[in-house]
Amino acid sequence: MALQSSRLCCGARVAGLRPVLPISRPACKAMTRHSSRCRAMPTSPVVRELPTQVVETFYVVQDPALFNTSYSDALLRFVDAAILAYECGMNEDSLRHELKVYKQSLEQQLAPPGMALNEDGCMLGAKIVWITLMETRSVRRWAAYNPVTDDTLHDWSGFVSMIVDSYLNRQMSWFPIERLQLELSAVQDLCAPPHDVVEWARIVYTVLEKVHPQFAKE
Repeated sequence: MALQSSRLCCGARVAGLRPVLPISRPACKAMTRHSSRCRAMPTSPVVRELPTQVVETFYVVQDPALFNTSYSDALLRFVDAAILAYECGMNEDSLRHELKVYKQSLEQQLAPPGMALNEDGCMLGAKIVWITLMETRSVRRWAAYNPVTDDTLHDWSGFVSMIVDSYLNRQMSWFPIERLQLELSAVQDLCAPPHDVVEWARIVYTVLEKVHPQFAKE
């Protein structure tokens, strides 16, 4: 399922929606440098808010124009939240629980039509982030269990590894979409349209640019 994104930067915040908790960039950097805090302070406010941060930032990714931001910035905040959640031991089950809680909250607030939470898209986006981190081994995870199931790894590790390998070993800033489509078709029997594959690939590249920057920003 696609992320249902908009790349326009105009529009006003929808009144009455649950506010998105901004991710503190200094706090995220500090947690990345000293991720032992995830282990030492499992009940700290930063750690407790992680599942909510992942879901809320994805909610903005669905239609960033409604929140007066760009798609690139919205996606970066979502990736930041998912990386931090990976470090601190979040997994599919904990995210699935938070998705249910957040969906109930939106229903109580009577979110406008078209702004329903895309639960499948959020779950898939987070899983792609986590598999990318597993492939690069660039972030230490303070948990004895994997963030994703074996079935998820089977379905998506090939897709992610093709991008990671080309980025790290061949310095490719983009990967042919047709080859990624063939991978998904062969492994999952999934005939994904190009725009969906582009969205999923962009998540991988956004993670790589965070943990292994190789190309100068324009």
